[in-house]
Amino acid sequence: MANYSRRIINDYCVLDTETTGLSAYYDEIIEVGILRVRNNIIVDQYSQLIHPNNLIDDFIASLTGITNEMIENMPRIEEVKSDILSFIGEDVIIGHNTSFDIRFLEESFGESLSNTYMDTMQFARKLYPELKHHRLSDMSDYLSLSTNEHRSLADCITTKELYDAVKAKMESDNLRIEDLWVNGKRSRK
Repeated sequence: MANYSRRIINDYCVLDTETTGLSAYYDEIIEVGILRVRNNIIVDQYSQLIHPNNLIDDFIASLTGITNEMIENMPRIEEVKSDILSFIGEDVIIGHNTSFDIRFLEESFGESLSNTYMDTMQFARKLYPELKHHRLSDMSDYLSLSTNEHRSLADCITTKELYDAVKAKMESDNLRIEDLWVNGKRSRK
């Protein structure tokens, strides 16, 4: 995952996954959501429930609302790999804690993604240092964004709104990327 970047862009894909746990090696993807954004406008979306090899436990079902019954007749991740890769294309991928989602996809696909990616959590930590936590739910509450539901497409919408808020704050505060990260290090004036 050497393709991390920090930029202000208007064309990208927002990606989110829901999983059976936190380990890309032991747990599995149960939902993928992607928004295609052009000129800051959502122009297309992809959403797919995924049938994992193991059952979804009660905690994850309660957290996500995704039940074993819902995924029973859904495709396996390898069956939708080409659809996902085709939808993303060569776009920059934006997400909240993006490395988590990319790690899961790469482990599931058995290959690395070549896309550049960005992480709204890193921007949030720089621009809102007064907050103790910068989870998507925290940022959603703090900035009055769409409700963070632990469902892929809803979380993609919240992430896009957060990225829009980041861009607006940087513009209103007259900040550039270089003002937030000097020589790749965290440095806020």
